[in-house]
Amino acid sequence: MEMEYPYELDKDPNLWLDEIDLLEIESLTPEEAARLEAMVENDIQSMDMESDIAPEEAEEAAREGDEHLAQGLVEEAISAYRRMIQADPESLDAHLRIADAYLLADMSFKAVRHYRKAARSHPRRAEPHFRLGEVYRRYGLLKVAIAEYRKAVYLSPQNPFYRYRLAKTLFEHGEIREAIEQMMLCVQTASSDAFYHYALGDMFARLRRYEEAAYEMRLATVFAPYDDYYSACLGIMYLHTRSLPKAASAFRQAIRLNPDNPSYHYLLADTYRRMGMVKHAAAHYRKAGRLGAYDSAFVRRVRDEVSRSRE
Repeated sequence: MEMEYPYELDKDPNLWLDEIDLLEIESLTPEEAARLEAMVENDIQSMDMESDIAPEEAEEAAREGDEHLAQGLVEEAISAYRRMIQADPESLDAHLRIADAYLLADMSFKAVRHYRKAARSHPRRAEPHFRLGEVYRRYGLLKVAIAEYRKAVYLSPQNPFYRYRLAKTLFEHGEIREAIEQMMLCVQTASSDAFYHYALGDMFARLRRYEEAAYEMRLATVFAPYDDYYSACLGIMYLHTRSLPKAASAFRQAIRLNPDNPSYHYLLADTYRRMGMVKHAAAHYRKAGRLGAYDSAFVRRVRDEVSRSRE
């Protein structure tokens, strides 16, 4: 599906951003608009700070900031990144770094301001829009997050993770058809990446389209043959499609890859029980019991979902 981009990239970037913000805010509910305004409070000081810091000092400030972050010293990191901005107020790297640090300090409204500054200064770069989308999504502003993810995907169409986040947020917002389309494009972009096949399979499973889900989960196991979780998920999809021998095979593979996971033994035992292989089922129930605690909520959810899919 070809994405249409409603904004001109060659216009003045400051006007471009203002137009985008107005369009987004007009589309919000009053509750969403209030939450957005709370994140971009007007008491944030100007980003274009006067300073006599030499540009060559920015690299040292970046190194110091990264070291502080590694030590958990977020305030010190922010101070270092401020020196980067003082050396070059238009630096994309500096604004992204300080915004990320503000997020760690639970100061999202300041992070948003810096991401926006980065977007204004570098209108052809996708990263600021993607990170804005991440912040908005975190606070439940899904419509605004989708708008930012769309910009990121438009500016970097070959980045599968950007498209994945757009698809996931569209799905959460109830825009199912486009979510599936975007996730399929993501899979096309990164066709040998198991994770994206798994993600598409998970979407199909949530829609109870289990045949399609099983197909994508199988591809995930092909591209990540040593991932036990993908094998277990494939087994669950086969349970939904009533392909019990295939389900048992997938669970056995998960057990071969991770023999100490009791949940896999429980799922295989349940499958054997459905197949009438009582002795095999009993053996794996015992094995699961010897391994200790299992994820009872996970196993119970699988059992309930499989039962509902048979209704």
